[in-house]
Amino acid sequence: MTISEAHTAFKFGLDKFDSLNYPNFLPEEIDLLLNQAQDRFVKQRYGNNNNKQQSFEETQKRTEDLKNIVKNIIIAPAANTSENIDNNAQFVTLPVDHWFTVQERAEISYLDCKEDTVTDKVYVREVQHNDFDLLIGNPFEKPTKHKVLRLMANGKTELIHSSDSTITNYHLRYIKEPVRVNLSGNQTFELSSHTHQEIINLAVQIALEGIEAKRNQTFTPIIESKQE
Repeated sequence: MTISEAHTAFKFGLDKFDSLNYPNFLPEEIDLLLNQAQDRFVKQRYGNNNNKQQSFEETQKRTEDLKNIVKNIIIAPAANTSENIDNNAQFVTLPVDHWFTVQERAEISYLDCKEDTVTDKVYVREVQHNDFDLLIGNPFEKPTKHKVLRLMANGKTELIHSSDSTITNYHLRYIKEPVRVNLSGNQTFELSSHTHQEIINLAVQIALEGIEAKRNQTFTPIIESKQE
């Protein structure tokens, strides 16, 4: 669906409620509503905050909804600095369009018992700062040759590896921020075509929510003044 068709579909959806004298929206306002709807659509489909309580990849429909904005990237971590929380920690700068992490692995290298270099992809465990001190000192929970811990700080991923290994690459699969739709720039939806009407319907719903909220704010003082 082109962005021009999306604007027409939005106006048509809103016209169903014309008897309530809803205002006409400018193209820029429709763009804003479509982008708000697109963002809400993605967040609902990624999590389980929706009527069906189904999260990303739980059904084929959910997988198809977001497949166009699932991306892969391999990132080399920065060297350890004084800003890191641990001597064996390294920061990874996430992509600017990163929204939600789907899957992650750390590529590490270490010497085996024969002094040969081994390279492997290992599990990355997300941890909280409150638990970090307990985990790093626990022989069963601390980083090993088979596991890396991960914290978040300053918008970056911080990977903590074992002292006898090094991280060479960070493999990330993530959901990216969708491209902003824009009529003047002829930029339409990045998501799968079967989602476009759903997003438009959601944009109409958001528009109606905003209109009704304003009317309620106006209506309430009138009622209160009459009661006085």
